[in-house]
Amino acid sequence: MVNLLEYISSWTPSSIPTKTTLSSIATTHAPELYQTMESVISRATTETDFINLRSLSQVWRGAQASMTIISAENVLATATDSSVQALATQAIFNATLNLKDLEMDQNLFGYHLSRPANIIYLVIYAIIFIYTGSMVSISRYWWYNVTFFCGYGLEFIGFLGRVLAFSDPTRMQFYLMQIICLTIAPAFIMAGVYFLFGQLVVIHGRQYSVLKPLWYSYFFIATDVISLLIQAGGGGAASVASNNHTDTRPGTNTMIAGIVAQVFAMTIFLVFWFEFLNRIYFKYSTKEPSDSPLAKRSVGNYLKLLLNVKSVREYRHNHLEKYYNIKFKSIRDRQLFDYMPLAMTVAVIVIYVRCIYRVVELAEGFNGYLNNHEPYLMILDACMIAIAGLIFIPFHPVWVFGKKNIVKLAHIKKNSDEVSEEKEDGDDEIIENVQEANSSKNSN
Repeated sequence: MVNLLEYISSWTPSSIPTKTTLSSIATTHAPELYQTMESVISRATTETDFINLRSLSQVWRGAQASMTIISAENVLATATDSSVQALATQAIFNATLNLKDLEMDQNLFGYHLSRPANIIYLVIYAIIFIYTGSMVSISRYWWYNVTFFCGYGLEFIGFLGRVLAFSDPTRMQFYLMQIICLTIAPAFIMAGVYFLFGQLVVIHGRQYSVLKPLWYSYFFIATDVISLLIQAGGGGAASVASNNHTDTRPGTNTMIAGIVAQVFAMTIFLVFWFEFLNRIYFKYSTKEPSDSPLAKRSVGNYLKLLLNVKSVREYRHNHLEKYYNIKFKSIRDRQLFDYMPLAMTVAVIVIYVRCIYRVVELAEGFNGYLNNHEPYLMILDACMIAIAGLIFIPFHPVWVFGKKNIVKLAHIKKNSDEVSEEKEDGDDEIIENVQEANSSKNSN
């Protein structure tokens, strides 16, 4: 009874959960636990390293809580006084909380991983990964296939790490698998999107773009690589600081700077993207008859054309088509092509949402609310990237542009997509060239 009171007075839980299951420990472990506690006391008297002292304190807490449970169980086995039984039960309850608190202290994720959610996303990413890999055999869109294969391969590995951590959330290898892979995967996915943007520019006509087609890939991939290097450096510094129990803020701030740079680059990309859509919809609208309601530049018409509603399809093909690059009319006539701008818009926006979430999460720090509550990761990260991947299952370029990759990288570099071999002197000349080509084709 004296030992029981001693263990009870040595620790009091700081918070009480709504429910828990009381722990039970076999009395045969008592000699080993006593030996462990004596060893901790012996080492602690000479140990000066903070990390080792912290580790010893955790060992002591675990052994002490376990001995409390054993002592209380012995009391319950013989006690008849209800007050003594209540005291022993309370001791087991407190010790159980201590063990659970100790377990959470060692949990690298900061929460109990949701088995259903993590398994569902693991399966989703496996499907996207396998699908993208299989498309290599029937398509020649190498740049897209490789970037998406790498991106969703990393997403799969990241969630595989989370699923493996079900058995041991304290294992650093599993934690690093998920945090590294899930951080860098979107950069590969966006690299594929940048290239698709360049292809859309060529298919419609270079005059609709602010930049040259390949500049989107060159510039934005470069910014993604730089931001990833900054994030990796900051993450490494923060990890070292965390292991040494020193200030992690410099490393965390570096990571924030890296992902802010990524968000800034994506913001610029969105500006270019929406301006491109604005131009392919309204650049030559003043040349259309005034009685055409869709020729008026407005938010409503912009959304109608983006959503490709039934009322705009005739206008798109009878009025806008004549201004686009005649060389790629066969691609624009494909059934899914008119929905490609919408598909890409949704994909880019959800990835953008994910990046903003990561900025806020990192700004709060590793002990912040978002980082320690899994539903936010599931919704604002995993779900967003999953949506982007699922969109490109039906909108893989092989289905949208055709099995044969007409708009190849080499052709874009050589400007072989240009309608006129002469230099562009202005938009009117481009229009005349396209219309002349259309007339010639119709007469033939």
